[in-house]
Amino acid sequence: MVYAGTYTAKSSQGIYSFSFEDGRLSSSQLFCEIKNPKYLTKNDNCLITVADFDYESGVALINAEGDIKSKIAFEKRTSCFITSEDDDIYTANYHTGVVTHLKLVQDELKFMNSIQIQDGAGCHQILVFHDRILVPCLFLDRVFIFDRSLKKIGSIHFNANTGPRHGVFSKDGKYLYLVSELSNELFVIETNEWNIIHQIPVLMSQEIHVRDTAAIRLSDDEKFIYVSTRTKDVISVIELEDHKPTVIQTVSCGGKHPRDFILLDHYLLCANKNTNEVVSFKINDDGTLGKIVDRIEVPEVVALIQQ
Repeated sequence: MVYAGTYTAKSSQGIYSFSFEDGRLSSSQLFCEIKNPKYLTKNDNCLITVADFDYESGVALINAEGDIKSKIAFEKRTSCFITSEDDDIYTANYHTGVVTHLKLVQDELKFMNSIQIQDGAGCHQILVFHDRILVPCLFLDRVFIFDRSLKKIGSIHFNANTGPRHGVFSKDGKYLYLVSELSNELFVIETNEWNIIHQIPVLMSQEIHVRDTAAIRLSDDEKFIYVSTRTKDVISVIELEDHKPTVIQTVSCGGKHPRDFILLDHYLLCANKNTNEVVSFKINDDGTLGKIVDRIEVPEVVALIQQ
């Protein structure tokens, strides 16, 4: 089953679900009615989402039947990202620059602690890496490095107006592949000293600073990276050879505003927010994207996860 997080500003009512098989998607169904579940993570058979409640925002734990089993409010504006590892949960708040640590204790969400990097820092992701967490801060052009207790221990610096947004680690943990929202670039970073060893535009046109590069995914065989850019409504395919990246394809996302996407089997499922749909593409043997296989309506969709 695939679950879709959404904004609920217009027609969406919360988290939607649909099945996936050989590129074909079933019609989406409302799975859990909840306000602004912008990003999702999972723990065993449960989903965990950021959300808005009556007067505050926080996190909710949702069981396999779509029932909210636990919720906790701890901020005034919704975080944009959430991730979990074992029973530790971390959120990043784009607006307030706050990173929060929660714990799941006997199916109850517990607040542990939080730190504010800077108001308006543009914190956009939490990357868990061994005993550390990394936080890309878009408006500070830095990725901050913390220990698990949220004590700052270092940072990775980027040029002004780069806007580091999302990253993914290689399976061996030796490399971090990170995309920037403001400069539309991909960075290959060695994790031993956090040195940038490669830096390329993610668009075939070699354009930079057109803004709004968003999601990044690494193929299971680690030969290809996929990146979405909302301004251009495209998905870029980047080949890796000995960790050196080369853009080999830029293709239409099949709609407008590709906020997120996931890789399933030999398919790519793209969440196009402004056209209220999820589109599935066949991934060819050479890593490039082939034809659109299917599309379904999902209102205001901004995040996807398979459970």
